[in-house]
Amino acid sequence: MKTFISQDYPQLCEAVAKNVIDCVNAKPDALICIAGGDTPLGVFAALVGAQNQGRVDFSRTQFLGLDEWLGLGKADKGSCREMVWSHFFDKLTLRDEQICFFDGLTNDPHAECKRVDRYIGQHGPIDCIVLGIGMNGHIGFNEPGAALDNTCHVIDLDPVTQTVSVKYFGTARDVKQGISLGLKTILEAKKIVLMASGEKKASIVAQTVNQPASNAIPSTLVKTTHKASLYVDKAAASAL
Repeated sequence: MKTFISQDYPQLCEAVAKNVIDCVNAKPDALICIAGGDTPLGVFAALVGAQNQGRVDFSRTQFLGLDEWLGLGKADKGSCREMVWSHFFDKLTLRDEQICFFDGLTNDPHAECKRVDRYIGQHGPIDCIVLGIGMNGHIGFNEPGAALDNTCHVIDLDPVTQTVSVKYFGTARDVKQGISLGLKTILEAKKIVLMASGEKKASIVAQTVNQPASNAIPSTLVKTTHKASLYVDKAAASAL
């Protein structure tokens, strides 16, 4: 896995965004998946800027959601849907049919998984996926120990993830499960971009690079494919 170290967070986001831009410019109807959460916010801004400058055209691009907290929707601050829409989709001119995103308010999560699996079957595999690294090494909501053969699935959230979730919501929320693309689907993507920023991620970045590939630390699994690259800023790379 190639590792790219940027001077700071803005440079990191520009470097990650270039992967998406290059993919869409090469294949205008590409299937793109970008994680929600704090880490990719600068990537969203860079992509919106690139569109406004005419450096990329998303009018034919297909967008796929990575994951969602079960029980939360667009009106809930910190939900994946709220973050991706407010920072990205609402700033683009997209048609509804260009977006496939998990409905965290669904009454039938397993049917929702099948719906997204069907969409991926029609439009996939994913051409470019941008992933953050959780403090425990999760990618999407694939927590430590997640099955390697999962496609879209419901998963019980690790205590670490439940604790860290407060930073998104601004207050404690009773979130115990997530709905996510599975490791099988993620690893089948044509290009995998793993990104991390800040000193708080330095330890898990070092583990991702130095530990053997194992679902005990899901982020290490991207090393099993030649299609993956790791993008970090200097702070996140400080333990390498």
